[in-house]
Amino acid sequence: MKNYSTYQSASGTGRLYDPFGNMLQPMRETMTEKSMSCDVVFGSPSNDCRGTGICKITARKSRPEAPAKRDCKSAKALFISGENGRSLSMVFAREMLCVHIWRTHLRHGVLTLQEPCKIPLDITRSIGLKFSTIHPGQYVVEELEGRYRIKFHS
Repeated sequence: MKNYSTYQSASGTGRLYDPFGNMLQPMRETMTEKSMSCDVVFGSPSNDCRGTGICKITARKSRPEAPAKRDCKSAKALFISGENGRSLSMVFAREMLCVHIWRTHLRHGVLTLQEPCKIPLDITRSIGLKFSTIHPGQYVVEELEGRYRIKFHS
């Protein structure tokens, strides 16, 4: 995977983007978007994080920790706010997702949430989101050059 240390211009758009090269950066900001590295625990909040959906979201610490053993219940994601805080993109690197997560939670290119998932206040404030809950529903999982993106709206 390439490792980009700065934002680059997206050709033809006049906007800047982070090609997700350095996922452990705690927070980055452009003129139109803010991003933050987070941990996503999959499962159902009312079922002790078992089942499907998103159980819990936490901000990653600014210092990378020692590599932890993957438990196939959580994954690192880059959270990117857009549309002046009215949308949220959650981006996962394919190589950081356990096959179990892909088969259980992102099956058929869709993430299904049966229950709402709260976005912690420190994350909503840091990236400028205008909403703090991901509502139940089905969300398309887009594949973009070795990364998966799921977009949520307020």
